Amino acid sequence: MSTSTAGMTSSTSVNTPRAFWERLWRMSGINFVVPIIIAYIIYGNQPQVGASADALVAFYEGHRVRILFAAALSGLAVLNLLWFAAAIRTTLADAGQDGWGAAATASSAAVGGLFFLLITVVAALAYSIAGSGNYTLTSGLNDFAWACAVLLKSAQRPGADVRSVIDEPFQALLSSEQKEF
Repeated sequence: MSTSTAGMTSSTSVNTPRAFWERLWRMSGINFVVPIIIAYIIYGNQPQVGASADALVAFYEGHRVRILFAAALSGLAVLNLLWFAAAIRTTLADAGQDGWGAAATASSAAVGGLFFLLITVVAALAYSIAGSGNYTLTSGLNDFAWACAVLLKSAQRPGADVRSVIDEPFQALLSSEQKEF
């Protein structure tokens, strides 16, 4: 029996496991954008901050299927966002920029966690909380969902003042609170 001493050559084909996963992870950036846009369109317009109990119940009870479908698509989008961040981290580590890779991982985990929290709150409102008759909780969670949306908008604009990305309902809420003090 003879053994070969020739070295094995590595393949750079897309069919190798490492190249396949790296290509898939890099495509996850596009795979994040497409489901999040579709989910945004399906979800519709959420009631504003301070909306009446009847408007909240009508929205969450009347659009339950749309909201839950948008939540499922958003969950898929969050998973793709985290995979894309892993691809960025791997690329930066290969380039010797491990610090930036760690920052990309940490920031994507924070944004992904906030997305997941928003998805969970809205899905819970649509599935059971809005129809329970506890209008104070429904209104509070709806306002909390708006606050999460504001934080996500500010995360998309690094260095921006949070007040510059707050929607009109929040601006009105902040101005009325400032007048009281």
